[in-house]
Amino acid sequence: MKKTEPIDIDVAQRDIVEALVTGIAVITAFNDEHARLTATAVAERIGISRSAARRYLLTLVHTGMAVTDGRVFWLTAKVLTLGRSYLDSARLPRAIVPYLQHLTAQLQESTNYSVLERDDVVYVSRVNAPRHVAPGFEPGTRLPAYASTAGRVLLAALPEDELQAYLARVELVPFTHMTVLDKDQLLRELQGIRAQGFGVTENQYELGMRGISVPLKSRRGRLIGALSVSMTISNGSTAEATAKCVPALQATANTLMLWV
Repeated sequence: MKKTEPIDIDVAQRDIVEALVTGIAVITAFNDEHARLTATAVAERIGISRSAARRYLLTLVHTGMAVTDGRVFWLTAKVLTLGRSYLDSARLPRAIVPYLQHLTAQLQESTNYSVLERDDVVYVSRVNAPRHVAPGFEPGTRLPAYASTAGRVLLAALPEDELQAYLARVELVPFTHMTVLDKDQLLRELQGIRAQGFGVTENQYELGMRGISVPLKSRRGRLIGALSVSMTISNGSTAEATAKCVPALQATANTLMLWV
């Protein structure tokens, strides 16, 4: 199959189906903190009228992607078919799994492939270590990029103007008492990641957890995503974990670079 590279295009307003845009916004209005919503709540969250929100919600009910008790609405598992369509049609998320499996067998730690989506990192593929007991970032999990090792690696790879724009708009919220909340400090750490070619974070999103990540690029140098290892801090010192994991991650990224 011929490999193709995505390109940036300017889409004319007349070519945009606003109803589809709004429908997607209705679906994404639901999250962990808002698992069940009324039509009024959806309207307020995405900025449309209550009557319009109710029509969109009833359409989701009609398609089987939502259910209601007559007042409150919530999504069903059928919504997962949207993500499954991506996984089934995208070559890399499927093809990368054997490489993650090899990394996990080699390092005896859980491994991930992630991408940057706006200001979040999205975990696309994951292989759990056999002894993995802590909650993991399953495919589809989204985290603020600054709180994730993979997210920081992806941020560090951005052009300088895009990185500065991100820092200007992002709100740094603490997930632990050690989460970096100073933007100048975050910028220094991102610059360090950019210079050394890998990132290591500890206790940023979850206490007791460490992440180690490297960027994954195409042969033409385009950023594809990030490969990362997640582990408990008790598994060894930062220096030991870095010396063990970074070469393996970089070797895998170099192998993948030959064909992505």
